[in-house]
Amino acid sequence: MAETGDSFRDVQERLGACFPELSSQERARLASTTRLSFYAKGEWIYVEGDASPVTCWIVSGQVELLKGSALGKHTVLHVVQAGHFLDLYGVFGGGVAFLSARALSPCVVLTMENRVFRALLTENTDLAQRVMRALAMRQRMFINKIAVSQGKISVRRRVAGWLLHKARVEKSSVLDDGMTREVLAGLLGLSRESLSRQLSRFVQEGMIRLERRTIVIVDEQALRRCLLED
Repeated sequence: MAETGDSFRDVQERLGACFPELSSQERARLASTTRLSFYAKGEWIYVEGDASPVTCWIVSGQVELLKGSALGKHTVLHVVQAGHFLDLYGVFGGGVAFLSARALSPCVVLTMENRVFRALLTENTDLAQRVMRALAMRQRMFINKIAVSQGKISVRRRVAGWLLHKARVEKSSVLDDGMTREVLAGLLGLSRESLSRQLSRFVQEGMIRLERRTIVIVDEQALRRCLLED
């Protein structure tokens, strides 16, 4: 990991773009304890159980969140895209990382000191509401992951649910397919072969098209009906 060398003004501008809820004074206050860091593909950003004095925001790249350690077996819980927080539990959970985070691609990350970020949450209602919404969404994802691990959600429903969620997040029916099948399969609790078979079935049924590095949703309503199946 290496710092990018951006100036205080550059960090302020990036914070302004990421957090429009902040006033100019609040941006300057947060920028004073924020750094911009670069992580290479495969590099660990932090490991479960480590001291976690900072809150991370992805400026660019993709990061996988894992339950486990850098040396042991791990389970993929979520893949975080640019424009989102990593693990917010460090802000509220005593400064210890609840999960591990590893760069899936070269990443640029804003790391904000928890002490200052937490203080801003108590003072800025709009920022606090945004963080609570992010926490609620992440919690729903983890609850779904538990249900998947217990075999209570079919392969068809898992893949349809992921496609619909990604379309909602990206606000588009044309989805970036930059994530490898192996990573996505791990995220959904499937084998790579099961994932590929289900995507092929959706293509045959006219619900999606697979194009170069994209998945195009053709029939959103049909995918939604999959979520109601047993």
